[in-house]
Amino acid sequence: MNQVQRIVKNIGVTGSAQILTALMSFVFMIYLARFLGEAGFGKYNFAFSLTTLLVTFTDLGVNQLLVREIARERDLSSYYVNNAVFLKIPLSILTFVLIAVLAWTLNLSSDASILLYLFGIYNILLTVSGTYLSLFQAWERMEYVALFQIIERLFIVTLGLGVLIMGYGLMVVAWVYVFAGILDIAVAASLSFRRFIRPSRSIDTGLQKKLLLMGLPFGLNSLFAVFFFKIDTVLLGLLRDDVAVGIYNAAYNPLLALSMIVAGMVSAAVYPVMSRYFREDAGSLSGFTRISSRYLAIAGFPVAAGCLVLADRFIGLFYAGGYGGAVPAFQILALFIPIRLVSTITGTLLSSIDRQEYRMLSVGISAAFNIVLNMIFIPYYSYIGAAAATVLSELLLYILFLYYIGKAYDDVKLNREFIKPAAASALMALMIYPLREINLLLVIGAAALIYLISLILLREFREEDRALLMNLLGRNT
Repeated sequence: MNQVQRIVKNIGVTGSAQILTALMSFVFMIYLARFLGEAGFGKYNFAFSLTTLLVTFTDLGVNQLLVREIARERDLSSYYVNNAVFLKIPLSILTFVLIAVLAWTLNLSSDASILLYLFGIYNILLTVSGTYLSLFQAWERMEYVALFQIIERLFIVTLGLGVLIMGYGLMVVAWVYVFAGILDIAVAASLSFRRFIRPSRSIDTGLQKKLLLMGLPFGLNSLFAVFFFKIDTVLLGLLRDDVAVGIYNAAYNPLLALSMIVAGMVSAAVYPVMSRYFREDAGSLSGFTRISSRYLAIAGFPVAAGCLVLADRFIGLFYAGGYGGAVPAFQILALFIPIRLVSTITGTLLSSIDRQEYRMLSVGISAAFNIVLNMIFIPYYSYIGAAAATVLSELLLYILFLYYIGKAYDDVKLNREFIKPAAASALMALMIYPLREINLLLVIGAAALIYLISLILLREFREEDRALLMNLLGRNT
């Protein structure tokens, strides 16, 4: 299997799993929104977002560092993973203490505090199990990651829907997540010990110190990234109310899930490859980055255009006529999709060339910018302001990634790659706008056909695309 085939295989495996798990999660979120109402759904998202932010202290970038280091030295897999798992134990305890202190500081009600504790435990356990998933990713065995994701999501969705249908509330749903976290550890560890590593009780404090120090830029990047993705929900809960949080997340969650599916499966597949290219074939890395970004732009622009035109249809379909206030937020947030997809590649490039500190700095600046915009916009415009802040912050992050790539490595000249996909998407949007009231599947099918024809007429597909296809099929060009 050549490198292109391996990447596509890993993208396919990861993508299939993420699509399946995302569909399950999406159905679960839809029913949560319907069963809990705007306020209850807002409580869920506030607690989950806040604990997701705090749990970054359980990892501090160690999992991302493991992918890079094990991809380069697979013989040391057991040594790295076992020490990383033991390192997570005191970090997990400190994280839970931090959650408890914050619940007390915010003077939350007893129910809200218990929700924070339960979702905090789940996210801590998920982060620890992620240490083993880093091993699978480094070995480019994404089928194990896929199996883990499917088992975990199937457990949460099946049991979660069951308790909702039986009439139980949000608190019982939170306990479902805790049991899922326990299952995560058991599944991830058993898959690791069965195929890749052996358990060991030996601890190398020198290695653990190295993991903390080298992983810190990754960890700060993850912390800033969670701020970037979740701070709008937290600030809406603090500055407005649970209803605003519920409406905003009704718009944000489907788009975030969609972008995360594509970004997650691509970055997981290309990160080990980029890391090796930097050591072994640095001359090919710029071209690889440009082509990868181009394909993600081709995928992202039409989705953004379609969501902008058909926002009311999608929101009505998702929430059975409810959450009508989410439509304008959905339209604004759709604009971040192509920016986020391309930023996935540029951010991964910075990590693969050992310049994770630039990635951390870019995400940190963008997160701070996002916080400032949210503090300004939310008091006046509520969830509409939060949506605008998200899009502007995504754009800033993309600009900063390009700046630091040019400073540390090479000018990859990505902007010119987006002109034709953007133009084809605009043409598609104009042509489907008069058709938006007919059958939704027919509109989507027509939109896809119009977009493809537009790309062909604009001569977007090139010789390098044919060569890549031949390489994928295992043929010489």
